[in-house]
Amino acid sequence: MRNIHLLLSLLIVIFLYSCTDPDLTYVSVVFDVEDYISPVSDSVDEIPLWLAETMNEVGVTGTFFVIGEKARSLEARGRQDVIDAMAGHDIGSHTNFGSIHPTVTEILEYAQWDAGVIAMLENESAGFEELERIFKVPVTTFARHGGSYGPQLIYALGQMGKGYVYSPFHLPKKHAVWYCNTLNFHGDYGNFDDSYFKDELFNPLLDSLKKNFTEDIEGLDVISFFACHPTKVRAEQFWDFNFYEGANPDKDSLQAPVLRPAESMVTARKNFKRLMEFLKEQENIEITTYSDLMERFSYQPDLIKKGDLRRVAEEITSTGQIVYDDLYSPAEVFAGLAQSLHAFGESGKVPGKLQREAPLGPMVMPPATPGISSVTMDQVFSLAALATDTLRNRGHLPSQLKVGDKIIGTGSLLHLFSVTYLDVSNGKQREDYEVIPFDSYPRENEEAIISEVENYKNWIVHRPDLDMSHLVALTRMQLWTLKPAHEMK
Repeated sequence: MRNIHLLLSLLIVIFLYSCTDPDLTYVSVVFDVEDYISPVSDSVDEIPLWLAETMNEVGVTGTFFVIGEKARSLEARGRQDVIDAMAGHDIGSHTNFGSIHPTVTEILEYAQWDAGVIAMLENESAGFEELERIFKVPVTTFARHGGSYGPQLIYALGQMGKGYVYSPFHLPKKHAVWYCNTLNFHGDYGNFDDSYFKDELFNPLLDSLKKNFTEDIEGLDVISFFACHPTKVRAEQFWDFNFYEGANPDKDSLQAPVLRPAESMVTARKNFKRLMEFLKEQENIEITTYSDLMERFSYQPDLIKKGDLRRVAEEITSTGQIVYDDLYSPAEVFAGLAQSLHAFGESGKVPGKLQREAPLGPMVMPPATPGISSVTMDQVFSLAALATDTLRNRGHLPSQLKVGDKIIGTGSLLHLFSVTYLDVSNGKQREDYEVIPFDSYPRENEEAIISEVENYKNWIVHRPDLDMSHLVALTRMQLWTLKPAHEMK
């Protein structure tokens, strides 16, 4: 009887999986709720209220990313109605302090890894706590505000169990990825901020959307459908012009943005409803929230098996580059290879499976050219033991290891471990193994990712002399942690 129950359960799982449309794209309608500058009399607070109410009318949902200062402002103004309306959908953080200097990027500009992580944990955990206290709902995601970025922030979010939205990290057709052991969601789609209030501006955008939407999202797993900054539905300029180019005025000096006529908001609400109705009608998408997506894409394998390591090692040796596996990051593969070779060196047996370890990438840029051309089998085992020790005691990949006084960088070690692992798995051993030059970090999609990160310098809020070089270097090294995220079926 037990076997029959198991068989029935398996058939149900297979049926449900087969009913899932592989071409379905998850869409989260998102809003960046920011303006705490405009006075109560300007009625800017009303906009997120009617956005939330309009979605309720249409029968769709969304995620409101709220700056901590904005949430505290709503609370101080007694706008429980606005708070409750947004909380009826989904709430995410949009940084604790928004555009106030120093921004996230300015804090992390020259910060070493550990100090940067501590600063982000302190600043942004306080923001999450405030949002959860004010909105009385779990807050599981954090959306990048302007050019506020740093890999230490992303890692800190993962340590808090949060996800990162509007991330620069992605892989081909994969917007949901893991980076720094944190669930990341790439990009955003749509630009309606300055159009809702006037039909002649909004209609061409809606017509273009109707024409291109299906093709634009084809094959994508997730998109952030950016509905608007609520403030920009009414305001002609961004509220944070007060903070442009490093300016940091006190509260008494803050100027409110210039507003469009109040009567234009009737048209704005009508057009926003038309947009939501269009999305509701689409059969190739599922409208959801980022809290839901965090649950859907949180799957991680517990183990890394011998067959997994063989598969990736073969691809590394055949392609001559660091590769992204579908299930394991390059850092996880490095850890599995090192631990397996260390175990083999001690016991003479290749482990059939290992607990998946998820170290960070190296903290110093690895040399691409090794200082030695070959090593013995025993030296490989010694290197694997040293690498395993670094992983366990420091939590990140070694940037280099030494044989005598000769150094071997992380990429060259990955290739060396791959070749050796395939040999010992096949019952072979050589007297010597070649050590070859190898990339210092994974290169797939690097150009697109780094270009986006470098462009954060140009966010108009930032100081003109902001130096992104340190953060770019850290970003590249942590590409060792990048891999696709998978929906839990």
